[in-house]
Amino acid sequence: MLTKFLLLSHLVPLAVASDYTLSPVSYVQGKAFNRFVTIWLENTDYSKAAGDPNIEFFAKKGITLNNYFAVTHPSEPNYVAAVSGDYYGINNDDDNIIPANVSTVVDLLEEKGISWGEYQEYMPYTGFTGKSYKEEKTRKNRYVKKHK
Repeated sequence: MLTKFLLLSHLVPLAVASDYTLSPVSYVQGKAFNRFVTIWLENTDYSKAAGDPNIEFFAKKGITLNNYFAVTHPSEPNYVAAVSGDYYGINNDDDNIIPANVSTVVDLLEEKGISWGEYQEYMPYTGFTGKSYKEEKTRKNRYVKKHK
């Protein structure tokens, strides 16, 4: 069974950085557009996500690409494929290491001096590489690298 991903691509800035993370500071003028934003909402039905007022707001600002499907399961191989064009046979959500010689879209951006950012729900701070993180105030483990 294929899982449908809601992937929204927009030409607007995404303002979701918290005080724990840093936003990119460099800026390279694009030839056709100045921003490319993808929002992944994989753990919900497409119709429910697309009907959310916040998502509708962003969708009106750009283009909604609604014919994206998972290349495999579970989630992590799809994240890898989205940035590198292949999932390299990964078939789990474990801590997989992609070889350094594998090029990704990030490499292409950095080669041209184009800034990029990644914003993940509940990620505690920029550069965090752990598997989970408990909030200091509530001690809840809200950020989990591998989801079940």
